[in-house]
Amino acid sequence: MAILPQSFIHVPEALASRGLVNVVGIVVDVLPLFRTSGTSACVTFTIKDCDLDNGHTWDGLKIKYFNDNENYLPHITLKDVVLLRNIRVRLYKGQTMGIVSQHETVPWAVFRPGLGPSSPMTGPVPFDPSYSEKKYAQSLVDRVSNASVQGQLPHSSAPQESASKSMYGQWPFLLVKDIQERTFVSLLGEIVKAPVSDFEKAILYFTDYTANKDLINYSQDASNRDGDEYGYLSHSMKKWPGPLGQMTLQITLWEPHASYAREYLKAKDFVRLTNVHIKRGRIAQNLEASIHSDRRFPDKIHVKSVHDKTDNQVRDLLQRRAQYRKEHPDDEDTGGAANSKKSKKQQQQERKKQEARRGEGQTSNPVLFKRNRPNENIRAIDPDVPCRSLEDILSNESHKNNSPDNVEYTLPFQNLLYRAYARVVDFFPPNLEDFAVPLNGKSAISSSAADSDGDPSDPIRWEWRFCLLLESGAPPPPGQSKKYMKLFVSGHDAEYLLRLDAVDLRRNEDALVELRERLFILWGNLEELKKKAAAEGHARLLESLSSVPFVCCVKEYGVQCSHEQGPDRIQTDELDCGYGGCLGWVRQFAMFGTTIHD
Repeated sequence: MAILPQSFIHVPEALASRGLVNVVGIVVDVLPLFRTSGTSACVTFTIKDCDLDNGHTWDGLKIKYFNDNENYLPHITLKDVVLLRNIRVRLYKGQTMGIVSQHETVPWAVFRPGLGPSSPMTGPVPFDPSYSEKKYAQSLVDRVSNASVQGQLPHSSAPQESASKSMYGQWPFLLVKDIQERTFVSLLGEIVKAPVSDFEKAILYFTDYTANKDLINYSQDASNRDGDEYGYLSHSMKKWPGPLGQMTLQITLWEPHASYAREYLKAKDFVRLTNVHIKRGRIAQNLEASIHSDRRFPDKIHVKSVHDKTDNQVRDLLQRRAQYRKEHPDDEDTGGAANSKKSKKQQQQERKKQEARRGEGQTSNPVLFKRNRPNENIRAIDPDVPCRSLEDILSNESHKNNSPDNVEYTLPFQNLLYRAYARVVDFFPPNLEDFAVPLNGKSAISSSAADSDGDPSDPIRWEWRFCLLLESGAPPPPGQSKKYMKLFVSGHDAEYLLRLDAVDLRRNEDALVELRERLFILWGNLEELKKKAAAEGHARLLESLSSVPFVCCVKEYGVQCSHEQGPDRIQTDELDCGYGGCLGWVRQFAMFGTTIHD
């Protein structure tokens, strides 16, 4: 074995180091090149120089190399030997990595079997490695070429050649045709049919209109057998609603993803899935998948509805779907031409159903709705649940209780769900540009790429977060004053309401315009009145407000109070914060299960 070049260190030493190091090793794992949301491209690979026969990659040094120009990146394949000079090793998300930002120039050399030690690939500025560097690198090339070692090297976690050379977060984005077992990937596609669920999980049938020979082969009349294993249902009830052939992947969602799927997903929705574990089925041995809870971030949802049709991956999906429909014009369940051949009777029945659904969730109180017809463009789930006025919700008698000593007390909150009939009379923050907030913006802005614990190419993730002020859509009962409710809207509930993904609204003018148009359906000329009132310095006139009442779903919950614990404050009870009659909790309300339709 050749001697390690002067100033170089072994990979285990690099893993225990911080700062600039010189290192050389064998590539034991490589991910496809991807582009960040900014201007950079990135290649990710892992190197080792010892314990090559243990079958692991986690004990190697992972390298992330960024550059705006793809030609400056090393073109890596499995079993290459890579030499790196002055690469910065630091902690990133709890893992030691070698990071090269787009602003750094770190010399690299790639030695590959068959090239010879005298002709390595080098960059980003071509250079000639020293004799000792070439000799040591060639010794690693000879080592990896050894048959006994070669058979023990770990497999790459992603295909070396894939039609989709991109990443989404830390998971490689792949098409269904490229997935392999025992990998974790991200996917983008269409839900074939509504999720099938029980109390602990949900089953998604997913397609991106690419075929994989290891998937179940679905035919038109024999494969849709949820709850019908032995084929007792009639022929017409068993038609497969998705694309025919081996294009559909069955994915099991565990909590918290299952709850999200039950509440927000339906057939024909586009979804992005991350942390998807590809594996073999226990019985048929076909490929299937699952998404478990994230061990590091147990509340993180790895299932997300996609509404942005301008996304390049979504456009590709739409093109593949259109091509499938063109090639299968008689497949009515996927939108083929057979839809136009329905009988007049079927068309009339569908029109009646559509008219009935048009008022979905808005007919539980005929007298109320006849006098104050709700906004038909706002839809809420659970139409069978009666609506309640804000006055009724805010003065809910169920909060009043008696103790065993017959002492009456009022609960600060209960975890309850309602359907309300109301209209928007104000909102916060006052500027729509602030309706989306960065989730990791502080660390991304205040920390440098060299010293922070964040990836220099990681995009800032954005989330919807705003508040609506509601009043009842009908006059309050006699003897009661009109009540107002602060309704918080955020996260997935806001995405469901707006059918838009949160972005930086100060930099994305098109998204801001689309948001303003969507909210105009919700609250009419409210934003215009707020701006006019602010400019003229007087209170807005609600009489001129054009917002129309609508039905929405409201969830009640509690948050800990914000009363300061002063030095003279006496806390008399574990549940009492010591401030007046406060029990340490504040009642709040949030919107869910409500959607704006154009």
